[in-house]
Amino acid sequence: MTQNRPPFELKVFPVGDTDLGVEMVQAANGNSEQAIVRSWGTRLQAISDHVFEALKVSGYRPADLKRNRQKPFELPETIGVRLGLVLLATKPLRKIRRIEDISSAVREMSDDEAYYWYAKCTDTQHGPRSQRAFRDLLSDR
Repeated sequence: MTQNRPPFELKVFPVGDTDLGVEMVQAANGNSEQAIVRSWGTRLQAISDHVFEALKVSGYRPADLKRNRQKPFELPETIGVRLGLVLLATKPLRKIRRIEDISSAVREMSDDEAYYWYAKCTDTQHGPRSQRAFRDLLSDR
């Protein structure tokens, strides 16, 4: 009997003494899972509106996001794709302006466009190159 898992999970982990980070995990075949991206600190704060919106749309309260939370947040596919995409695209960035540009652009994308870029950015062979192209397309250096 196969256990039905949500397509995406958002796991929380402590960072330092007071902060938290998140890890986006995608369900793979059967019971296995694939970690997509981890984020914390300034980058996570800059896109926290995406995280809070994803939680709210998935039936959680933003107050549920606590550094000591053990149970992962279960996210529907469309929400997980969009959140995963913004986390992947902003992970290596330092400039807040670029993070905000990408955040805004992902918010305005159609679902089809978000799925397309998510598939390209998580490809095992060409993912890093696609992530860079995606960042360059949405924001100036």
